[in-house]
Amino acid sequence: MREHRGAFQIRLEAGFSFFAVLGFMICIDRGGTAILCMLSCLMHELGHLAVMLAENRPPERVRLYGGGMHIVGGSMSFPAAAAGCAVNVLLFCVFFLIPWESRELRLFGVINLLNAAFNLLPFGELDGKLMLDKALIRAFPPEKAARYSSVCEKAVTAAVLPAAVFLVFSGWLNISALIFFFYIFAVEILEKI
Repeated sequence: MREHRGAFQIRLEAGFSFFAVLGFMICIDRGGTAILCMLSCLMHELGHLAVMLAENRPPERVRLYGGGMHIVGGSMSFPAAAAGCAVNVLLFCVFFLIPWESRELRLFGVINLLNAAFNLLPFGELDGKLMLDKALIRAFPPEKAARYSSVCEKAVTAAVLPAAVFLVFSGWLNISALIFFFYIFAVEILEKI
């Protein structure tokens, strides 16, 4: 694992799985979408970091792994968790809703919308799970909040994985997308063990 200390003394860690997935995506990418996806993820994480730094809650490190990027340490507030998806939605509005002539700019807008939607899933380490947990803790006692969060996470898992398989077999997604969904699922499960 390579480590670099950046601005504000936030460590940047990059594991082998990050470079393996990035290399695989670049190898199979024929239209340049891998770079657009990486840029979308970077902008998403910068949204989190900006709010965390504005709140004077800097994270301890940013970890790059096969599932993407993950901010570790610091206490991420509800606004900081929402900021990443807000940045993606803003970029969708700028690059898709404005009638650009460039197909790549419009594609970047769609990628940002999909990135926001994916990160809003209440699952694992995603922003949606963090925001759901924070909202449930405010509304219920800790035991009930944890139980409701677990039920919600299991329901999403039970819905998303079969939906991904269905979309592949119906032609809406390709097989590499299905492999990616199962990889993310496996990474999340293994991190909890």
